[in-house]
Amino acid sequence: MLVAALGSQPLFGQKAVWGKNATDSTVCFEKFNTFGALYNSKSYVEAYEPWKAVYETCPQATEVIYKFAPKILEAKIKEATDPKVKQDLIRLLLSTYDRRNQLYPGKEAEILAQKADDFWTYYPDSASTAYAMYKKVFDMDPKALQPAYLNNYFNVVIKLYKEEKLNSFGLVEGFNDVAEAIEIQSNDRNTLIAQLTEKDTLGTISDREKRNLDANRKLLAQSEKLLGNIEKGIAPLLTCERLTLIYNDSTYALHTTDKSWLARAITMLSKERTAADGTTSNCTDNPMYFKAASSLYKLEPTAKAARSMGLLSVKNGMYAEARKYFDDAIRQEVDPKKRSMDWLKLAVIAEKQGQLAEAKRACLESARANPESGEAYLFLASVYAKAAGSCGSNAFEKNAVYWAAINMANRAASVQPDLAARAESLASAFRKNVPDKSIAFQFNYKEGDTYTIGCWINERVVVRF
Repeated sequence: MLVAALGSQPLFGQKAVWGKNATDSTVCFEKFNTFGALYNSKSYVEAYEPWKAVYETCPQATEVIYKFAPKILEAKIKEATDPKVKQDLIRLLLSTYDRRNQLYPGKEAEILAQKADDFWTYYPDSASTAYAMYKKVFDMDPKALQPAYLNNYFNVVIKLYKEEKLNSFGLVEGFNDVAEAIEIQSNDRNTLIAQLTEKDTLGTISDREKRNLDANRKLLAQSEKLLGNIEKGIAPLLTCERLTLIYNDSTYALHTTDKSWLARAITMLSKERTAADGTTSNCTDNPMYFKAASSLYKLEPTAKAARSMGLLSVKNGMYAEARKYFDDAIRQEVDPKKRSMDWLKLAVIAEKQGQLAEAKRACLESARANPESGEAYLFLASVYAKAAGSCGSNAFEKNAVYWAAINMANRAASVQPDLAARAESLASAFRKNVPDKSIAFQFNYKEGDTYTIGCWINERVVVRF
């Protein structure tokens, strides 16, 4: 009867092993229900004893034993005052991860990531061991390291660098580990966010999908903030001068066919650095940037490689070549945010070449790829303003384009509020150039009237003085 009762519990499943005999099974079943109830009521310390009884007597009963273990043991560790007891509990916690992977395989990288992070939390003086544990996870699956874990990993890297157990090469590798993991994760999250945002706009999103959308937006924001903070911290340590010690003819000769090394060289040399006065710069003047970008594109003409060649072409004033590379990047890119930025680069190139209609098209494609960004509208405002004097046949029509420019600046701020200051600065400058009342009156326009701007702009605006 007991076996039948246990077998009827869907939580445990048909393959559950509740002890070696009926007595063990009875104890396990009772203790499991006890620690489960205590866990659900957040009484983690009280849940420890019944949890431990189940863990020791019937460790194969259910994966729930291991899913609940971290919170229960962390609470118990926090409560412990005896150093030996605390150490025993920490060792027990770490061993639960190994046993979980042994009994319930399928999420090895994710579980080892959690173990590595806990190890670093409890053994901050064992950075070398923690480093090796994190690196193992990177080799298995970089997606398993959530932003908080990546932050702690880089803290380990910095500690080893300061202790001179890692040199500049190791520091760069640590940064690239984090940057690449975030890039891989962000590609997936941005794609999913774009899909769910569209469903949300159409009103077809489910409650579960809405929660998923909110969670991924939060994780994406955490990743972007983390990478930004790391970049600020690492910039003083990895100046362009120091990078020449890592990326030079000698090291390049050893890695001419190493796609990973080439990609990392491009990333580090093209990384923007912000000075104290607010100006930005990068290290693309290093000849290795051209060599690495060219070699990588020949070996593997991916979106990232094409984008690097595009940036290099822009820097050299080779706009026709740059457009080809950015078109190639857009064609391959799966991350809508990166695709949006590539379209914006094309808009800038078209504007430099005086192709304002093409610049507008690229801006709108950029905005379509990333509806949460206002940068494309902000740039389009400047593009519209450049048409002043050339779009129209009289003084009113030629300056009416500034109303369209103001509208775009306002739209940028409404889409992305943190652009408000920049948008208002542009709009304020444009307002000084709109047709005045006397000119408008001559052509039968007054405050509040509407006017459709012709040419390639084709925008309907409201007359505002």
